[in-house]
Amino acid sequence: MEKTKLLKDLGLRIYNNKMITREVEGELVNQDEKEIREICNRTFGLGSPSPENLHLFNQFLVETAEVIAKPRVDAVLGLLADVSTVPAGAVKMYKLPKTTEGKFLFTAKGTGVDLVRLSPEEVNRVATPQSMTYGGYYEITTFRADPVKAFRDAVDSLANAKVEYYFDKVYELITSALANGDIPENNKNVGSNLTLADFQKVEQTMIRLTNGRPIFVGDISLINHFANLIPVAQKDLLTDDIREMLREELIPTKISKTVAVSIPNTWIDDKNSKVRFDQKTGFMFPGAISGKKPFAITEFGTKRQYSELDPETEQVKLKIVFESDVTLLNARYFGILKDDSILA
Repeated sequence: MEKTKLLKDLGLRIYNNKMITREVEGELVNQDEKEIREICNRTFGLGSPSPENLHLFNQFLVETAEVIAKPRVDAVLGLLADVSTVPAGAVKMYKLPKTTEGKFLFTAKGTGVDLVRLSPEEVNRVATPQSMTYGGYYEITTFRADPVKAFRDAVDSLANAKVEYYFDKVYELITSALANGDIPENNKNVGSNLTLADFQKVEQTMIRLTNGRPIFVGDISLINHFANLIPVAQKDLLTDDIREMLREELIPTKISKTVAVSIPNTWIDDKNSKVRFDQKTGFMFPGAISGKKPFAITEFGTKRQYSELDPETEQVKLKIVFESDVTLLNARYFGILKDDSILA
């Protein structure tokens, strides 16, 4: 247990560039860089690593990536989903407002839903764990050449893979809900060259639900599209703060009465022409919604990792398996704006 904690602390220091240095015989020595290099040499230095050593090294990567991924998941996904972790085998209950009907419930794989009425105020739904997988690969040569950089890059890639995996699941549920007509008409506006009035139609629906300030989550291009309409559509309402935001901020943080938050949406091709997620679609949900976020994400137990080494390419393939439930609980508390004219 102590060794596991020491390795986790080492991984976090390396990733965050807070490595320990000590003076040895009048010279400063980076102790953490020396240790990660020794770990890489023990794992890969004599050619094909033993299954045990490779497993321990990959566990080192995965556990560090888990710590790094958590604030990334919470920062954006935590705005629209209640994110939690429970022990393996635990029963997780989602509480739903009584006005939400069963037809608005979706699980990651479309499994059935059993609802039990508890009181006039709420019903409960049991989370259904599904086996989920993500992963990546790395070259042994990169760890032997520059173990610190290779470690940071690998951890970063794994952390991003987890965030993107959950976004994929959320997009799948949204696509299904749209196709089935389960998102109320007043909650959505789909078209081309949407106006600020189109934005405010959905915004007003969200405000009426809880009387809180709505939150809009989308690609920077979509956020900028609506923000750029403010000076024309609301020229008589422009305050100095709004003018400064539009002039100075890299990404606007407020549109009309709504807080705007951009999703991490990077280029996925060498020509900078395609992004990871649909830049045309944004999501809105009401503020002041304690216990009424539209999505729920629950992880069950710990993750397992499996690896495979290709001796020809010296490439290690890493697969991470875990149980999780990703559910759209409250379509009534979820708004969507899609503008087909938006380019990345």
